[in-house]
Amino acid sequence: MSYLIRLSICLLTLSFGNYALAQTTIISHATIHIGDGKVIEDGVLVIEKDRLVEVGSSLKNLYKNAKAIDATGKHIYPGLIAMNNIMGLNEIDAVRATRDYQEQGAFNPNIRSQIAYHTDSKILPTAVYNGVLYTQAVPQGGVISGSSSALKTKAWNWEDATIAKDDGIHLNWPQVSLNNSKHEEILGSAIKEIEIFFANASQYQLQSKPVFNARFAAMKDVLSGKVNLYIHAQDAHSIVRSILFFKQNYPAISLVLVGASDAYLLLDFLKTHQVTVVLGNIHRLPSRNAEAIDQPYITPAQLVQAGIKVAISLEGSWEARNLAYIAGTAAAYGLGKEEALKAISLVPAQIMGVSKEIGSLEVGKKASLLIAEGDILDMKSSKLWKAFLDGEELDLKNEQVKLAEKYLEKYKKK
Repeated sequence: MSYLIRLSICLLTLSFGNYALAQTTIISHATIHIGDGKVIEDGVLVIEKDRLVEVGSSLKNLYKNAKAIDATGKHIYPGLIAMNNIMGLNEIDAVRATRDYQEQGAFNPNIRSQIAYHTDSKILPTAVYNGVLYTQAVPQGGVISGSSSALKTKAWNWEDATIAKDDGIHLNWPQVSLNNSKHEEILGSAIKEIEIFFANASQYQLQSKPVFNARFAAMKDVLSGKVNLYIHAQDAHSIVRSILFFKQNYPAISLVLVGASDAYLLLDFLKTHQVTVVLGNIHRLPSRNAEAIDQPYITPAQLVQAGIKVAISLEGSWEARNLAYIAGTAAAYGLGKEEALKAISLVPAQIMGVSKEIGSLEVGKKASLLIAEGDILDMKSSKLWKAFLDGEELDLKNEQVKLAEKYLEKYKKK
């Protein structure tokens, strides 16, 4: 190829690249839900490249050649963040070859969900359709399952998708039925294994030139408190025992409680120990016959009112698309709409250490946002109109939408 041809191609590429980077989008006349509890009525928002440069009630600057979007009557929200799920790690539940979220063995802190994340999954676009722009891909199984990562739900590959790699390691605290006559013996033995593993991992970090051990090496950032230790526990006994174990033996570790169906019984305890909670699915029956039928729905409000930082999650893969509606239930049962939004946007970002980039609509953050007709937390009125990820408008179509359109058209002809 001649020098002039190569030069022309470079100039054209540069020209189109500069045009794309210089693209400015102004979205006006919408109700802006910041994500931190604030709401701006009839607001305006400006996107330049991949960042938010203005968010307010009026424009502060003039912009040439900007694309204008009139969002009158619509609502703008930050992109939703689905914590504690296996989207991108699981495709078809019944087909083992498509399940890539669990490894053999009990202690696998060296297992990383990030590199198993499948960006071409057919499930991810269905989550985007409902406003879930980010996910925490969490490994499953064993005592220590591995490390999770914060990832985009729309990307070319797992490298492009990564927002925060290895944000924490997941530990499944042992639970044994109280009906088992050897309950304490079995539980004590399981906890002893955890105690030995953490003691060995701690000693490994103190050695100047240890023989490499992938499992112990993977524990370095957890033991130093640089990343979270996510403790998966449900009942009150397990929650108390697990938190006290780490607070007494490894006070430097940053603890996050996951699942926590009994958290409402331990408000003072969780507040005292400053434990952040990632609640599991609240669309369920109560854990006990003696509980109120709506106890799972009101638990988020009880925790927030007690001063505990709370995120709302929905385990599984395809189920995660309903995250906004789960939060909507919590909003209706005392949490309030803005706090419910915060529990699926800003708080998850804070937990995973990415709140400087995503989680709320603030100047300087990534331009990842949703424009919806109606209340995004309400299944009946919510309809996503547009979505932007890193300043790029997304195509909201997915396989299910295409099939719906196909068969609507097919039977229209009959």
